[in-house]
Formats: sequence, structure tokens, C-alpha cells
Amino acid sequence: MTESKPNDVGALATPDLLTLSLALAAELTARLSSPDFLDDLPRFPRGPQRDRSADWGLYADDAVYSAAGADGGDDADGDGGAAGAEGGAPGPQGSADVPPGVLPEITVAVERLARSVDASRTALAGHIDRVFDLPDQRREVLGLPAGKTAFRHAPDYLREHLHIDRREARRRVDRSGHLMATRTVDHSQIVPPRLPVLADSVLQAEFDTSAGDLIASTLSTARREAALADAPPEIVDEQLVAGERLLVANARDVDPETLSKICAHWRLRFDALVDPDGREPTDAEVNAAQGFFYRGRKRGHGLHRWEVLATDGQHEILQTVAAAASNPRALGPECTAAEAVAAEEAELQRLDPRSVGQKQLDGLVSALTGALALADLSDLPASGGFRPQVLVTIDHDSLLNRVHQVHATDTLLSQAAYAGPVSPRLIRQWACEADLIPVVMGGDGQVLDIGRAQRLFPRRIRQALVARDGGCAAPNCSIPALWCEAHHIDPWENGGPTSVENGVLLCSHHHHAVHADAWEISVRNGVPWFIPAPYLDTTRRARRNRYRRGGTADPPD
Repeated sequence: MTESKPNDVGALATPDLLTLSLALAAELTARLSSPDFLDDLPRFPRGPQRDRSADWGLYADDAVYSAAGADGGDDADGDGGAAGAEGGAPGPQGSADVPPGVLPEITVAVERLARSVDASRTALAGHIDRVFDLPDQRREVLGLPAGKTAFRHAPDYLREHLHIDRREARRRVDRSGHLMATRTVDHSQIVPPRLPVLADSVLQAEFDTSAGDLIASTLSTARREAALADAPPEIVDEQLVAGERLLVANARDVDPETLSKICAHWRLRFDALVDPDGREPTDAEVNAAQGFFYRGRKRGHGLHRWEVLATDGQHEILQTVAAAASNPRALGPECTAAEAVAAEEAELQRLDPRSVGQKQLDGLVSALTGALALADLSDLPASGGFRPQVLVTIDHDSLLNRVHQVHATDTLLSQAAYAGPVSPRLIRQWACEADLIPVVMGGDGQVLDIGRAQRLFPRRIRQALVARDGGCAAPNCSIPALWCEAHHIDPWENGGPTSVENGVLLCSHHHHAVHADAWEISVRNGVPWFIPAPYLDTTRRARRNRYRRGGTADPPD
């Protein structure tokens, strides 16, 4: 399959080139997705197969063998290229016995096309990131105001503008930092990419972006940790340059999983050369690495994944709680015989079949729950206007387990501040030992007004806003309620009341954005709707937050 580039393609303006590319891509997708696509493909020629490796891989492996024979290279049989020319076995792409356009060839070409598009997306993310913090260029290139905008940073802009995952947006920006050449502030000189060999291969679409990210992460981590070890810079630079060439060369021939093993082996060799003594981390480095990290919800299991990196002292406390929760209850002195011990352990297992890990987690949660119950909450710091507490919202019928009596149009709520939707049974369990804060809601989920009492939102109105909004009400925002601020939609100074109907929960960023006129807010039927500024959307179509609660409703007029 030969590659060609029309002479006049380079003369096309970028919009024209994009229009042509989109048209070609649409035609390619339609052709490849046709149920009759395989019927029109050329077939491999039939003929006797070599009894060597025909059953051990794709035809490309045989192509290497045939090409080597044709070049007169040495082979085990000493017969030159005879084996490669024998019996119609598939040869290299474009050879006489394999017609162009066979399925493996098309698959490789489409994959390379996708990688080329990925390289273009990385480049665009880099350009956006470069101009985002330059107010004048941002206004001219992106059409955003020079002051506060609706976006925190370039990844946030990409996420909202392209409707992509925030992690993907961050990856594109980070990737561009390693692979893109830039200009100096005065535009007088070009600054080469940090990893020029990797950048060239990515731009040539030689391997998947995940392989490029793995190489960039390996090299950047190695450089950072070598600097902490005070390794000689000349040795570090020499090893990193050689390592970049080595890893890129391997990435062309292996999958990312295998490449990760190669990166690990290279890193061991790198550490042995630049830090042979294996320097112990300092206290500051240990403290910087420690933390309690939420790693997301495990799909299909209803579980949440956390990661703990603890110091020795913290580990000792955690292990003490875990051991107390998972150890079997002490056996009495009379249970000394082996049979009695085995019977006792079997009985304990029957009564409590939880695994050790389950017991340890239950013990830790119980310890924290007890600490909250016994602590003087007035001595603890507030979070989003609340003292530390588990905050849940449930409708009255679900709380009383009368769901079968409600109408089809009534709203049923059962959710926690952080976890989102949870089982009503779990909340009813918590309610046995909790103070219930009643919030009267209409059938459509609208919280009833409390009136204009004071400028600052009192506790009960904040609780009503939490029950209604669940967190930051701005479109696509996932910040939980306890981190949010209450905002007057109609400003207090203009006579706006401090009420549920005139209030909305906003995270700090969106609160600033609203005050910067990036959004207008209108509450209809108890739902905050956000009307974007013209520079965000020329049609000014109203939007709502669907992150917590789905459903549809008519936007405000």
C-alpha cells in the first residue's frame, strides 16, 4: 500500500484541508463499516504453504524471511531466497504475490491514520495551553475575555469545548509539553521539544499514544529522581538521550504492555548507573508522597477504590485499628485442645464469614464513625458551612419505605453528598442513629422557599440547597456540596432575598465565573438553568447540571 501526497495539498488553507479530510474520513468510515466490505477485498493467493512458520503468525513474519532471502542474506538452510520464493507463500506488502489492499494492510493503515489524528489533537492542545495564560493572545485566538473566564485552565477548556473526559484533556496537554516545539516569548527562536526523538516518532504515527506517554513518563521521572539524588548531570543527560532512542526503537515493534516491562528494565539500569548507592528518601520527600487518594468507583460492583500512602507512624495507627478489627476473639484458657480451637474457629467463621480485608475496613469505618459521634463538633473545622457529618438526602416516601404508594410523576431521591445515588435502605439504617433534618419538597423535587431573612445563607437554607442541587449546579461540574458556596442569583444588594429560590450552590471557580458574567442563572421548577455568555455559545442555549441527576426539562424562555 503506497503512500502519496498530492502536490497541491500543501497549498490548501487549513479550513479547506480539514473539510477535505473530514469528507475523506466520512467516506472511509462508510466504506469500512459496510456489511459487504469483505466481499470486495482482494484475497491472498492460494498455494502450498511452507512447513516452517506459516502457522505461527501473520504474513508479515514470512515477509521478513522472504525479503532476507531475496537480499542474499544467510539462512539456516543455506539456500538463499529459495524458500521465500517457493509455493506462493505471502511476501512483504506490495510484493508480486500479495495484491495491495488486503485486510491486514488496511487495518495497519487505518491504525496509523488514527495515530496521526492523535498527534494533531496533541498539537492543538499544546497551542491552546500556550495561549491560555496570555490574555491578549487568548482573546484573539480563542475569543475568550482577557479577565476571568468560565474555564480554570486549558484542560478545562478542552473538556468543556470538546466534551471529552477531564483526564484525557489533561493527558493531551501534558503530552504536548514533551513533544511540541515552541517559540521564545519574543518569537525570535524555536525551542525544540523536550524529547525530540519521541516527538518525531509520534508525529510520524509510528506507535500508539499510550506508548509515547509511557516513554515520556519513564524518562521524566528518571530525570526528576536523578536530580534529587544529586547525580552528575553529564551522566544523567547521556543516559537519558540513549534511553530515549532505545525505548522509542522498542516501541515501534512491541505493544505498550511489553514496552512497560522494557521501561522498567531500563529504569533499573539507569538507577544503577546514576545512583548506585540507592539514596534513602528524605523526610520531606516521604511527607510529600504520603496521602489518602480516591481512585474512583469500580463499575458494576458498587464499590469505591481508595489508596493510602502512609508514613511509618501513620501505618502503625492504621494497622492497630485493622488488627483489632480482624483478630478473632480471644479463646478462653479452657480451650487449649486442638479440637476445641478448631471448633471455636469454625463457629466464628460461620457467625462472621467476612474476609480479613472486609473486617479491617469495617473496623476503620467504625472507628471514624465513633470519633465523629463522640467529638465536640464545635471544635472541628467547618466544610462548606457544615461541621463534619455524613450528609444524605432522601424523600419522605423512600425514608418510610412507601415507594409503592407514590405517583409516577413524583420525584424519588436517595443520595449521599459524595457517593451520589445510594440505597434507601442504607439511609434508613443511618437514620436510626441520626438527627433528621426535614426539608419539605414538592412532587417535582422543588424545595419550598424559606424567605428573605438575612444576607448570609443560614444553615437550614444551605441544607435545602444541598438537597436540591447536590453540589455545584453549574453544567458538567462534579464538585460536591460540602465544597460549594451559596450564591444569590438576584444580588442581595439589588433586593434579592436570601431564599432557596434565589440561591444556588456553586464551586469557587464557577462562583467567580458567574460574577464575571460568564453565565446567567434562572431557576425554573426548582432547577437552576445556566445561560452562557455569547463568547461561550452564540446561541445562548440554556444548560443544567446532569452530572448528579439525569432527566429532561424544558429550558427557561
